[in-house]
Amino acid sequence: MTTPVRPADPEAAPAPHPRPPAGPDGAAGPDAPTAAHVYDRLADWLAEAVLTPDADLTAPLRDLGVDSLDLIRTARRIEAGFGVQVQLRELSAPDLTAARLAELVADRAARRGSAEATPPGTAQGPVVLTPAQEQAWEEQTGERGHWNQALLFTTRTGIDPELFAEAVRRLVAGHASLRLAVEDRPARRPRQTAAALATDGPPEAALGPVLDTVDVSEVADADLSAAITLRCAVEQRSLDPAAGRTARFVRFDAGPSRPGRLLITIHQMAVDMVSWSVLLADLEEVYTALEAGRHDVWPTEGTSYPEWARALAAHARTPEAEEQAEWWTEVARTPATLPPDHPVADPRAANTAATAATHREEFPEELTARLRAAARTHRAHPGDLVLHALGEVLAERLGEPAVRLDVLRHGREESVGDTRLSRTTGWFTTTVPVRLDLAPGTPAERLARTVGHLAALPGGGVGHGALARHGRPRIAAALRAAPPSDVSFDFEGDDADTLPLGTLLPDAAPEPVGDITSGHWTRPHPIEVIATTEDDTLRVEWWYSTALHEEATVRALATRHRAALTALLDALAGPGAPVAPTR
Repeated sequence: MTTPVRPADPEAAPAPHPRPPAGPDGAAGPDAPTAAHVYDRLADWLAEAVLTPDADLTAPLRDLGVDSLDLIRTARRIEAGFGVQVQLRELSAPDLTAARLAELVADRAARRGSAEATPPGTAQGPVVLTPAQEQAWEEQTGERGHWNQALLFTTRTGIDPELFAEAVRRLVAGHASLRLAVEDRPARRPRQTAAALATDGPPEAALGPVLDTVDVSEVADADLSAAITLRCAVEQRSLDPAAGRTARFVRFDAGPSRPGRLLITIHQMAVDMVSWSVLLADLEEVYTALEAGRHDVWPTEGTSYPEWARALAAHARTPEAEEQAEWWTEVARTPATLPPDHPVADPRAANTAATAATHREEFPEELTARLRAAARTHRAHPGDLVLHALGEVLAERLGEPAVRLDVLRHGREESVGDTRLSRTTGWFTTTVPVRLDLAPGTPAERLARTVGHLAALPGGGVGHGALARHGRPRIAAALRAAPPSDVSFDFEGDDADTLPLGTLLPDAAPEPVGDITSGHWTRPHPIEVIATTEDDTLRVEWWYSTALHEEATVRALATRHRAALTALLDALAGPGAPVAPTR
């Protein structure tokens, strides 16, 4: 797993953004921030992460291209910076501007209580498997224990081992997803539980196999990386979800004068990309507080993962969710099969990590800039245009007027129950089937159908999995009868989720983390298309199985996709194309 990193909340140069009024007396309370102060921080965050230099912050955030992942990060930063919670549904309001958001945050900061933090209740007991978890577990015919996400960081010198152990214990106590155990039961649903973890007593007794310290202080500089790499490879095979061994923290102590390392390995069932930012920010905050002699700091989640899982399962039996069944049934009828070059009796059994290969297309910076400009003009996300071009290619290849793809979405939809998920860890990422209508029309008309379909996804897409896994039998059976698409799409944008590194973990380590899956691990789709726009360069990676497809086939698809996206941008910018509204 590769994730960009940068320091947490860096000081950005002040921008000449218009401030909202701070109120008659210029203050919101004795210790509360003014709306003007909140606005300045928000403007810096948004400009740093997502906005173009000429963005007009008097416009609603939704019109500025701020997507749902950006809103999750903003909610998390608001809570960390000002101690107040803002729900994602509030941030998604069509008329919400930065100024209105600043006033909302300042008002809540002025009214919040001053009670000291207390140890969190360690959620424990049975945990409903979410649709994404259950589907993946069911489809994973490979090695389920070796199926991880992992990151390796450098650590600062002089870490206190006892304080670090206490910080890890508090982190695990505060996040139920790090304490999950999954018991496989043949012919029955797996059973998932969250183990209890003591919040007092010796940290080592509570953590058990979660934390380990490896003394590499006597290892020579020339041999240090090799020793770390070897241990990381071993650790990738150390997790066991059946035994509740879901997370491992391995600290390499390199002595008082050299930076050490910290390997964090977490089973896929327990974490998604967004969760990493939450975990690292909490670990930094808790350790720094303990080092300063403050013992009142504990990680806090809005809605815990077990609570969210229960709410989502209950949501599947509500009239609101069941009204979506017709939508998803219609989507399921759309063609989604890409014939393989090598027909095999069991494509899923052949589609393993050991057979995976990749082809990458890198686009010029000029095209990336045009992509973002076209997305703003058409009130879309850049990923929508990349997805639309992919749909054009598949429809052309299959000879169909419409095609179905599986699109990965973050899944942290707060439209289900009274939930707050910006600081909750767990596997929320969900795969949503989408129908792309490529019937004849102008390029702008066809794009508008794609953008409209994505915008209209009921509940952000989480309802499909909820109905298919927890809905009434008739509805669930109908949705699960449709096979998944042979092609998935994931737009990770500028970064999957920028990691908030600080003083404890100042940087990513240079050593590899090892294989995060075994060679027998079953890949979820025959072809996975992953797009990023890091460093102002659009890159599209095509992951495929050599057991199913020839390299020439995938290369041809990628080349055609490149041409289709370029042609789309040319058409949208050509004579008679809509002009971007003046802001």
